[in-house]
Amino acid sequence: MIKFLADENIAFRVIETLREEKFNVLSIYEEKLSGLSDEKILRMAQRQKRIILTHDKDFGNLIHQPHQLHSGIILLRLKNQSPQNVINHLIPFLKKIKLDKIKNRLVVFQEGRIRII
Repeated sequence: MIKFLADENIAFRVIETLREEKFNVLSIYEEKLSGLSDEKILRMAQRQKRIILTHDKDFGNLIHQPHQLHSGIILLRLKNQSPQNVINHLIPFLKKIKLDKIKNRLVVFQEGRIRII
C-alpha cells in the first residue's frame, strides 16, 4: 500500500479524496506540524516510509543533496492548483502506477506530462 505525507500546502479536499479512495494519508496540517522545515518533513516521511505530496519545489532541490534519503516525492506543479484539478490529475495516476515505480523517486506533475526522475 502506498502511504503519503501531505505537506501543509495540500488542500484538505485533496487529502479527503485520497482517503476516500483508500490511500493512507497523513497530513502535516492535521498533525499540527505546520511550519516544520522541509528537511524535517523529509526525514519524517523517510522514517515512516511515506511519499511526500507537495506543491513546494524546494523538495525537488533538497533531494539532490549528497546522502539525502527519501521514500519518494510527488511534486504538483500544475498551473491550476485548485483541489479539483489536482484530484483529476493525481487519482488516475495513483490508481494505475505501481509503488516500485515511484518509491524513492521524484514525480513531477505538470500540464500535459508527468516526469519520474
